[in-house]
Amino acid sequence: MNRLLLAFMSAAVFAAPSLADTTVIHAGHLITEPGRPVLEKQSIIIEDGKITEVKSGFVDGDAVIDLRSAYVMPGLIDMHSHITLDGNVNVADLVTSIRGAFINRQADQTLSTLPRLKEILHKGFTTIRNLGDVASISYSLSRALDAGIIDGPRMIAVEPQFGVSGGDYDAHTFGVRQELEPNFKSRGTCDGAIDCRRAVRDEIHRGAGVIKLRIAGMALMDPKIDAIEFKDELEAIVETAHKLNRKVATHTPGAPQATQQAIEAGVDTIEHGPLSDENIAAMAKHGTAYTPTMLTVSLAKPMMEAAGLPDQMPVVQSSVLKAYKAGVPILFGSDLPVSPIAKLHEEFRLMQEAGLPADVALASATITAARALGREDSLGSIEAGKSADIIAVKGNPLEDLSVMATVGFVMKSGKTYKSEGF
Repeated sequence: MNRLLLAFMSAAVFAAPSLADTTVIHAGHLITEPGRPVLEKQSIIIEDGKITEVKSGFVDGDAVIDLRSAYVMPGLIDMHSHITLDGNVNVADLVTSIRGAFINRQADQTLSTLPRLKEILHKGFTTIRNLGDVASISYSLSRALDAGIIDGPRMIAVEPQFGVSGGDYDAHTFGVRQELEPNFKSRGTCDGAIDCRRAVRDEIHRGAGVIKLRIAGMALMDPKIDAIEFKDELEAIVETAHKLNRKVATHTPGAPQATQQAIEAGVDTIEHGPLSDENIAAMAKHGTAYTPTMLTVSLAKPMMEAAGLPDQMPVVQSSVLKAYKAGVPILFGSDLPVSPIAKLHEEFRLMQEAGLPADVALASATITAARALGREDSLGSIEAGKSADIIAVKGNPLEDLSVMATVGFVMKSGKTYKSEGF
C-alpha cells in the first residue's frame, strides 16, 4: 500500500505540465489603446489571465468568444472612488454617510459594499483606486478581490486620508460630542515631518497601495489663509510614499496656493479642482496628472443653487481644457458614491463637453490612468504581456461616447464576468 501511494506521488511530481487552455476573443473592431488606429477582424489570444498575442484575422482556440460585431477595448480604470461608502449619497449628506461608516459594524459595511463591487465591474471598470475608507475594510476587500473570493474590480486602496490636525478629517469635523471624538480619529492625521513619515510608513505596512493627501478646506474658506499644512509635512508624506513605491493622490478644495504647495511637494495626481493657471503650469512642469471628477461637480449644482452659490462646472471645465492643452494628463474619476454607478459613463460626456477629444476621454480611463498608477506594464491597453482586462460595447465610442453606458462584455484577468447582447 505504501509503495502504491509512493508511485502515485512520484507520478504527480514528475508528470509533464499540461498546456494552459487558450481563450481567443474574435474582435470585429479592436481599440488596442485609445489614440491608436482601430484594427479590424482581430484575435486576442489569452492564457493564464494574460494576453499572449494579438493576431490579424479570426483564429481558433480552446474557447472562442465571439465579439465580431462589437468594439473591443481595454478594461476601464476609475482613479477616484469611495466604493465602501453607501451608494446614492448626495453631496449634502456626505458627512452623515462618512460618520455612519466610522461607527457601523464592519461586517455590515462590507456586505453592503459587495453588490457595488459587482455592479461597477459590470459597468466595465476592471480596476478602481479607492481613495479613503473610514470603515477600514478596503485592505481586506482588496485581498479578497485579488484572491478571487469575491467578484469585483482589482482595488488599489488607502483607508485614511492624510492631513494635519485641524484639517478636514480631524475628529471635530464630524459634529460629535467631544468625548466621542476618539472614535472618529483618523490614522492619517499627523503633525510635523517626523510624525507624517511615521503615519505613511505605518499605513503602507497595513496594506495601502496608494496614499491620499487631503488639503484642508480652511484655505478656501478664508482667503487670508494660504494653507494650514507646512511644506515639510507635505514633503514628508510625499517622499516617504515614493520611497516605499506608492503614488500620492491629492484632494484639493480648489484653494490655489495650497494646491500649488502640494504640486511643488511632488504629489502625483490632483483630485477635483478647479485649478489656477499657476497650478496648471506647475503640473505640466512636474508631470502631475489631474482627476477633475466633473460628474460630482455637475450633481452638486442644485445644492450650490440652493445655497446661493455659483455653479462651479464652467470653472472646472475651463481648468480641464487648459490642463489638457498644457499637456497635463487627464484622468477618469467618479468620486463614487456622490456619482451613482449607473451614471459613471457621463464623466466621458462631460470631458468631451469641456473640449477633450473622444480618444483622450477614453484614454483617461485606460492607458493614461494606467501610467498614472505606474502600472502601464500590465494595464491600460490590449497587447501581449498585459492582463486580459477587456470590455466590449456595441457602437463606436470614438464617434459616440454614449455607447459607454452599456458595456455588454467584461473580462478581468482572463475571466469573463459579463457577456450579453453580442
